[in-house]
Amino acid sequence: MRRRDLDYVVIAAMLISGLYVTVTGLIADLFGLHQFVFHRYAGYLCAALVLLHIVLNGRRVIAYLRSLARPSRERDSRAEQTPGQGAAVGRRQVLIAALSAAGGFLIGWLVPERRQELPGEASDIGALYHRWSTPNHSLDLPVPTWGDRPPRYKSYPDVDRISLPDPRGFRGLTVEEALASRRSVRDYANAALSMAAFSRLLHAAQGITEQRPAFRAAPSAGALYPIEIYPVVHRVDGLASGIYHYAVQAHALEHLQSGDFRSQVTRAGLYQSFLGQAGVCFLFSAIFQRTRWKYRERAYRYVLLEAGHIAQNLYLAATSMGLGACAVGAFYDSQLNDLLGLDSQEEAVLYLISVGERV
Repeated sequence: MRRRDLDYVVIAAMLISGLYVTVTGLIADLFGLHQFVFHRYAGYLCAALVLLHIVLNGRRVIAYLRSLARPSRERDSRAEQTPGQGAAVGRRQVLIAALSAAGGFLIGWLVPERRQELPGEASDIGALYHRWSTPNHSLDLPVPTWGDRPPRYKSYPDVDRISLPDPRGFRGLTVEEALASRRSVRDYANAALSMAAFSRLLHAAQGITEQRPAFRAAPSAGALYPIEIYPVVHRVDGLASGIYHYAVQAHALEHLQSGDFRSQVTRAGLYQSFLGQAGVCFLFSAIFQRTRWKYRERAYRYVLLEAGHIAQNLYLAATSMGLGACAVGAFYDSQLNDLLGLDSQEEAVLYLISVGERV
């Protein structure tokens, strides 16, 4: 390969890596992500390619620097020997830039913005729902049929059930200490969680703390408990990697699938690499009808609030045990729903929390 051809290859690679860094940076900023897989490595690669490009064109760079060091009279005399050349290039560049700007403006002005008309004065679908879910709302929308009360518990009777250790008896940080220390942790050690810690995390999130009636660790509107927890296990002592369902009533795990699902969870989580490095990722789903039959238009609000209650319980329990946790709301819904075999209508994933040993 000739030196010039190598230079062209380097320039093309710089362009590709630079575009990748730019696009992934914009996506990370748009969705509030903190770690995007390969983002920083593409940045390092782009910087290395720039240095290689400078090395390949070292003579030109040195000649340019030397020209800057020449006296101004000498530079002026050299410019006079090729009259009009610099001006012609400058005019061409200005013309191209002006046409590009004008073209971009015209495209943005001529292409109509597609907006769906919403009832009332709502500016987006979120604002519309917020108004519609208020008691005695006045929006001109059809009133749905709210349906009947579904079963209180979900179970998978045809899969293996694994008992969990008794979660009681552990004494870690106080509530005040855990609140002061709680942070989102995205760097995890390459170590497995203990089964005891895993059991305590699940009990803190959704465990039954009073048998009659069966109240749980997190508050729920009407004690209806619409949230289901699916741990995707990467590294837990005594457990095979795979997808599980937390059987709340028995404080046990239902083994749904075996396998390494780190790449699927990372990809579904917009390629945030720490999701594959954690010991376990807790997926929260919601069976909306459990709350909907009673609280009607207010149901979705209550379901989301409950997911937040459970997430904070997980955070504090992990912090108390010296573990790291990080909640994630940016993910591809359809990919996680498909991973768990959910229909996304009656039941859908709402939240994702990674937990692992701290570095």
